[in-house]
Amino acid sequence: MRIPLLYLFILLQIPFGLRAQTPWFRTDTLTPVTYQGKPMLNPWAGGLNAGQFSKMHLNDDGVEDLVVFDRTNSKVTTFLADPAAKAYRYAPAYEARFPAMQNWMLLVDYDRDGHKDLFTYTPQGVQVYRQEVAGTTWSWQLVKPLLYSWGYSGRINLLVAATDIPALTDIDDDGDLDVLTFELLGNYVEMHQNMSMEKYGVPDSLEFVRNGVCWGNFVKEHCNDFQFGIDCGSVENLASRTAPNARPMHAGNTLLVQDLDGDGKKDMLMGHVSCNNIARLVNTGGNRVANYSSFDVDFPAKDPINFTIFPAVFYEDVDFDGVKDLLAAPNVYANEGNLMDFRASGWYYHNNGTDTQPDFVLRQKGFLQDQMIDVGENAAPAFFDIDGDGDLDLLIGTGGMRKTNGYRASMWYLRNVGTSREPRYEVASEDYLSLSELQLVTNMRPQWADFNGDGVPDLGWSGVTFRGLEYRYIPNRATRGEAARLNVAEAVELILPAELQPGDAPYFYDVDRDGDLDLVVGKTQGNIAYYLNTGTARQPVFQHQTDELAGVAFNYRGRFVSIAVDDINMDGQPDLLTTDQSGIMRLFHTGEWGKWSKRDSLLVENPVLGQSGQPYLGTYLQPTVADYNGDGKPDVAIGTNAGGLHLLTNILPVTITAPEPALSRRIEVFPIPADDYVYIRTDSDADIEVLNTQGVSVLAKPVSAKAGQETVLNTQYWAPGLYLFRISNSRGVVVKKVLVR
Repeated sequence: MRIPLLYLFILLQIPFGLRAQTPWFRTDTLTPVTYQGKPMLNPWAGGLNAGQFSKMHLNDDGVEDLVVFDRTNSKVTTFLADPAAKAYRYAPAYEARFPAMQNWMLLVDYDRDGHKDLFTYTPQGVQVYRQEVAGTTWSWQLVKPLLYSWGYSGRINLLVAATDIPALTDIDDDGDLDVLTFELLGNYVEMHQNMSMEKYGVPDSLEFVRNGVCWGNFVKEHCNDFQFGIDCGSVENLASRTAPNARPMHAGNTLLVQDLDGDGKKDMLMGHVSCNNIARLVNTGGNRVANYSSFDVDFPAKDPINFTIFPAVFYEDVDFDGVKDLLAAPNVYANEGNLMDFRASGWYYHNNGTDTQPDFVLRQKGFLQDQMIDVGENAAPAFFDIDGDGDLDLLIGTGGMRKTNGYRASMWYLRNVGTSREPRYEVASEDYLSLSELQLVTNMRPQWADFNGDGVPDLGWSGVTFRGLEYRYIPNRATRGEAARLNVAEAVELILPAELQPGDAPYFYDVDRDGDLDLVVGKTQGNIAYYLNTGTARQPVFQHQTDELAGVAFNYRGRFVSIAVDDINMDGQPDLLTTDQSGIMRLFHTGEWGKWSKRDSLLVENPVLGQSGQPYLGTYLQPTVADYNGDGKPDVAIGTNAGGLHLLTNILPVTITAPEPALSRRIEVFPIPADDYVYIRTDSDADIEVLNTQGVSVLAKPVSAKAGQETVLNTQYWAPGLYLFRISNSRGVVVKKVLVR
């Protein structure tokens, strides 16, 4: 983008402090990505692992949209419905309206006002948020911090185990919402009957009474071991209930209750923590007093649901034909035994029948996932001009995928087939350099940096092996500006400090500008360690400096820190960007290394809320910084444990900060912006070093400038973007920002 000189001059007059309340970044959902020749609709949606699917009106267009809650990272992902295209488009701005949640979330209209309400887990049971609508906007109001039910011991909290997903539906067809859930020990289903209609004649009062010892006249303990003919004591008249019996231990269950054969009786679809299937139980009784007498272990009969462990099912119309479809996903917290394919963990069955007599046909494995970058789990991005064409390409490290040679990580290579200013990515490889075949590693995290001190960035990566956390790099034999020349056989192992452990996130950066890389480590325990390299580039010696860089100490909520370093506010000083288990991105800036005076987290523009905020991005996040769109400002990409990426564009105005030292009055750098050449004049001898926004030196070695003479640097083959000219002599150091077009 060509910046008019007058506009640039105006921007340079804006004091840095005046933008404290403005956002730093805007979410980018539009930069194109193609996979196997087809464009992705939602490439930057962040991936999905264990989705729970519900629908509601996010905007005011009269069409229900899609909300997905992922159990593995406690994250909500929101999509706007596009009926014309019969598709769902990623709309992250709505995610900020949802409360923090864990374990499960279902959207159900309990008060029949036409607006979905939110039911979710709390350690004591279930909490409920009512949707409050004002004009064209809406919000959540916590109306029930805890649901209660009258049982045999009086009024007690209505418990739903953290591992479970309950059924929220009108069981007895009286117009109010009832709750079915497995009791705490996990072998009987309980019916908590809503008495709102009976007592008040309206459905808006969540007052429950437990009906019977159990519900459905069956008991189970393990996978598919149903025992029928149990007298649950469920009654049409709640006054005739009897006392409960003892029950065995809880394991984990998911429920969906729905008439599946058109007889008006609510059948059941059930998942169990030790099963890979969904069981269908047929109801031969009534609804308030159900009686299940048989079951099928393979449902649907054709192409049955089959996950490695613990499936759950959801019933929503996702193909815009007015009939509810079946969605299935694993109900897990993590990839148990590394056996699951988290790239295709959302199964979509089209309903060829009706809501009450469905005919399910498997249409897709990887619902929504096939339209986004989803490498499985633990995505870790790194930008670099791999093909040497002047724009930034993208590598994505993965957690791993099970293949014939075991569970191994790889790197995806996304080639930029657009330009430096209008990037367009295509997935060129899912196993760059065939690393998964050659390296027995999981959780690869790539970084491009000059590891051997030859002035050219090399490809490094951390990974977990049977020995623990390891680090390797491949020397890049290309000259600067050429396509990367990498030979895996030349990979070099870097010896990390012995105290590093799996889960730590090493990051290399030349902090002291001495030509070798120092080490910053985001720690599993939540702190940040810093090591100064007192050796050389080829033979580093990492000397421990602190375990609490930027004052970030051990803390549980902020564990699993990952970091990136760059001059994000463009003041000539490196800033520290962090993510951690809180799901929030933070930026430490303004000041010398390790002595930053400011820490910001309200960084991202939200057009729905009309203000900047701190979006919850998930867990096990991995950030990287680069000017991917060529506007001269450092942008951010964040990899998620759901296997996807979030892309954030830097929207800060170009500014200057404090007055420069006296040396700057005797130095001229021109023209700015530059096209082919940059000229430097100084009245005394000086050394010139040029850094890109990743902190990497552009020159093989500093250039010596002679007093009173004009030094010329050829910039014709530099990638467009912002560069820092670091000019130093005995009087001090000056940093000049130069935009190369």
